[in-house]
Amino acid sequence: MLTTAITKPIHNTHSAFTTFDNLPSIEQELLRKAAQARLNAQAPYSNFLVGCSLLSSSGATFTGCNVERCSYTQTTHSEQNTIDTMIAAQGPSKIALIAIIGGVKGQSFHCGAPTSNALPNLNDVVTPCGHCRQIIWENCYNDSSVRIISLLPDGNVFCATIGDLLPMPFGPHNLGIDYATYSNE
Repeated sequence: MLTTAITKPIHNTHSAFTTFDNLPSIEQELLRKAAQARLNAQAPYSNFLVGCSLLSSSGATFTGCNVERCSYTQTTHSEQNTIDTMIAAQGPSKIALIAIIGGVKGQSFHCGAPTSNALPNLNDVVTPCGHCRQIIWENCYNDSSVRIISLLPDGNVFCATIGDLLPMPFGPHNLGIDYATYSNE
């Protein structure tokens, strides 16, 4: 199980802030991959670029970015893009960890010690939208402890679980589906 040195807990959840330097190397690697994927985003309407990377339970990593369409409703979110890429590559799979980086075009992110001594602001954190939280939950296989980490521009990292972000999920289990045993054959 992946663990992180949690430095500043958020009330009543497992959520907390830490720094990039305090993360295990796999989490640092996933954030770097998310940062790279973010640069490939197609976001001419919002100019809000999001990159995502994930580690599947098999140990494979996948990346994705947001892809906007002028109709907006056909926009692909980075988390959805990443999860769908994982499924296309290895079939239904459990997510072990997700890393997200999102911000306006031209905004830079620091992968290292924080550039400021100021406490991070919860309002600066980019987390998955409700649509993406549901998609993430579907591939967590009822594991509410799956970690979601989000890098802030100054090098601080917000750490939460899908259970923190989606505390009362409706998912495959409510319909009697177990993706862990699901097969197309």
